[in-house]
Amino acid sequence: MKHFVDVAHGRLLVEMQRRETVRSACKDAVAMYATMEEKIQDRLIRLHGLTKTHGKKAQIVKDEWIEIMKLIRELDLLIEKYPDLKSKGPYVLLMETIQETGLRVTTERLNYNNWTYKYNMVCRVFPQGLVALACGFKEEPFLYGPLNYASLHQH
Repeated sequence: MKHFVDVAHGRLLVEMQRRETVRSACKDAVAMYATMEEKIQDRLIRLHGLTKTHGKKAQIVKDEWIEIMKLIRELDLLIEKYPDLKSKGPYVLLMETIQETGLRVTTERLNYNNWTYKYNMVCRVFPQGLVALACGFKEEPFLYGPLNYASLHQH
C-alpha cells in the first residue's frame, strides 16, 4: 500500500511539473502571437499611409511589404506549432490550457488522497496496524487546497 501511495505521489509531481511546463510554453506562444499580430497591424497601417503617395516612397512601400510577408510567415509557423491559436484565439487557448492542466493536477491529487486513505486504513486496522507499527510505517497526510510544487517535492 505504501508503494501505491508513493506512485500516486510521483504521478502528482509529474502532473504538477507538466502543468508548469505547458503553462509556460502556452504563455510564450500567446505572447509571440500577440506581438506578431501587433507588428503586422503596425506595418499595414504604415503601408496604407505610404500608398497614398507616389514617387520616391515606392521603395519604402516595397520594403514594408517584404517585412509584412516575413511576419506573416513567422505567424504561420507559430500557428502550425499551436493550431488552436488560430481557431480559438490566443487568450481562449491560454485559459483552456490552464484549466486542463489544473484539472489533471486535481485528478492526481484525488488519486493520491484515495491511496493515502487506503494506506492509512491499513495502518490503523488490527492486525495490519501492529505489523505497520513494527516495520516503521506511519500514516501519510492528505493533500488539500492549491498545491505548491516546491513543498510537495520535499515529501
